[in-house]
Amino acid sequence: MTVIDFRTYPVQLNELYEMDPSLKGPVKEIFGFYCGSQPLSTLIGQLDVAGIDKAVLATVDCTTARGAAVVPNEVLAKLVAKSDRLVGLASVDPRDPSAPHQLEHAVESLGLKGLNLDPALQQFQVADEKAAFPVYEKANQLGISVTFQMGLNWAPLARLGDANPVALERVATTFPDLRIVIAHCAWPYTMEALALAIKHPNIYLDTAILYSARPESSLAAVYANQYGLDVIEASLREKIVFASDYPRVDPKRVARAVRMLGLRPLTEKMILGENAATLLNRKAAQ
Repeated sequence: MTVIDFRTYPVQLNELYEMDPSLKGPVKEIFGFYCGSQPLSTLIGQLDVAGIDKAVLATVDCTTARGAAVVPNEVLAKLVAKSDRLVGLASVDPRDPSAPHQLEHAVESLGLKGLNLDPALQQFQVADEKAAFPVYEKANQLGISVTFQMGLNWAPLARLGDANPVALERVATTFPDLRIVIAHCAWPYTMEALALAIKHPNIYLDTAILYSARPESSLAAVYANQYGLDVIEASLREKIVFASDYPRVDPKRVARAVRMLGLRPLTEKMILGENAATLLNRKAAQ
């Protein structure tokens, strides 16, 4: 079984700052990460301990809203190239008219495998036809998935009111072939996220539910107590992807939290890797 951590951020890697020391500013001021850095080999070691085969590195382009990208796509691609255990998700600024072109470049030229957006941090409305829809159209044409950071966001500048997933229904219906991942199950909007994932075949959820200091209790509270394991087995086994949100959380603890749920082996296998592998494979051009 291949285990894939569908979303990590490279903000703790020495190699990032060796490439561009100026990124320390956006990482602290925009992303809100203040800890020291460590070599990529340490992350690889953490993946080994957690039983994770691949990590997906993500970034957020906040150029219009905050003045910078947390990590530029070009730098992210160079980090990904350092290990065959890394995959990259691009980010673009939907409020930049050139965003669709930038996304195409990130996928076709840089080899990044999907798109990561954070409406609360990037300060855009997900159902904005003028700004956001051209980006979704390009993602749809490229056959990649789009992850939306929804719900509680630990970045200090993000606002919870901008991260309600309900508006994604319009995106899902306008672009029925576009695969959409609602990060964090949009906690505290978890029931809204559940309804969307059950109703729409192109909406997925992830396991990076981070409202407590213990991923084990956070995941159990949402998946076992709110959703119910029977609902996951019946309706969501193909719709949940494993993601840790590293370095905010140790991937080992999130992987353990998934395994502690007591799901059927096939369901656990799909959540820990198979569903992510499907999302990382580009669909035929739309």
